[in-house]
Amino acid sequence: MQGDVCIKGGRIIDPARQYNEVGDVAVSKGIIVDGRHGGYDSFDVEVNAKGCYVLPGLIDYHAHVFTPACDFAVPPSLLLASGVTTVIDAGSAGSTSYAAFKTFATTQPIRIRAMLNVSPTGLSTLRYHENVAPEFWDEDKIQEIFNNKEWPPVALKIRISKQIVGRLGVSPLKAAVKLADKIGCRVVAHITDPPCEVREIIRILREGDVFCHVFQGEQPTIIERGGALDEAVWEGRRRGVLFDASNGYSHFSFDVAKAALRNGFMPDLISTDLTKKTFLTTHAFGLPYLMSKYMSLGIDFNEIVKAVTLMPAGILGMDGKIGTLRLGAQADICIVKIKEAEVKFKDAKGLEREYNKMIVPQMVIKAGEIVFRQYDFYPGF
Repeated sequence: MQGDVCIKGGRIIDPARQYNEVGDVAVSKGIIVDGRHGGYDSFDVEVNAKGCYVLPGLIDYHAHVFTPACDFAVPPSLLLASGVTTVIDAGSAGSTSYAAFKTFATTQPIRIRAMLNVSPTGLSTLRYHENVAPEFWDEDKIQEIFNNKEWPPVALKIRISKQIVGRLGVSPLKAAVKLADKIGCRVVAHITDPPCEVREIIRILREGDVFCHVFQGEQPTIIERGGALDEAVWEGRRRGVLFDASNGYSHFSFDVAKAALRNGFMPDLISTDLTKKTFLTTHAFGLPYLMSKYMSLGIDFNEIVKAVTLMPAGILGMDGKIGTLRLGAQADICIVKIKEAEVKFKDAKGLEREYNKMIVPQMVIKAGEIVFRQYDFYPGF
């Protein structure tokens, strides 16, 4: 459904403008417009959003959606129903498959960007680990891909875990950072079951690099014995290292998350790491489900919205264009209700946490077009 739309009476939360008020959001020709003073006498669609929250379209900074060449990927169009209008694929494609991924991604109804895996084959399967040894990287091809400004990757992706790097330890991460320095790009590092102390990894990362799976529970973690947050995490944040929760199936621990939050540490990004193994499950399900989980841990809703809109938009270099409802921005909008519900969240070790609220998308608009509506949401058209 296309045309001019006015969403009326919802509580608008837009961290990019530090805005949290009941009001209206108007859309014309795919962008956010001023419905009061823009010469709009009527709209093709008027949505009654009373009792709802009107958010910028959600941005999932870490998922796997390359279904033609990744056997655990989730079809990206399914994410629209969760309010996600932009998704970043986290290294499913490597240098040998990136061109094919571009062809796939640019034909989907959801906005897709991608991290480029250092391994030429990318993450095509979970039946075996990718080879991250630097001697097998195609550095010339990687640089060529980043130099193509038509659809460049958003980052260089590498996985650093004991079972992946083996005796190589952190040397592949150091090589990835060195290559990123040549290219002028950021590194996104998957850190689970680390091969060394977390502080050593953080000290390798630079300003703008992303430490993902920050609440993973395999020792060593970001929490020291006694419950304090490793000082290197604070030092990394001061230098501009970014931290992504990137939940996944086995990358989140309630014990680690609660200890970090007690220490005043909030992740910069909240993402899903969605795969076939986590989609619609009690481990990850989708982005609103994980947002609800962080509400259950006591994080303010506004801060959670910031971690799935303003922060990833800025990292993508698209602040002011997406992740906001400011005038002139892309009309990507997610209307949600926070409903009373009996919910259980589960972590990697099977620990469960009960909660009484769930964020439930009611309507999703992508580039001005209504792409999803709940059956029981009657907005007035």
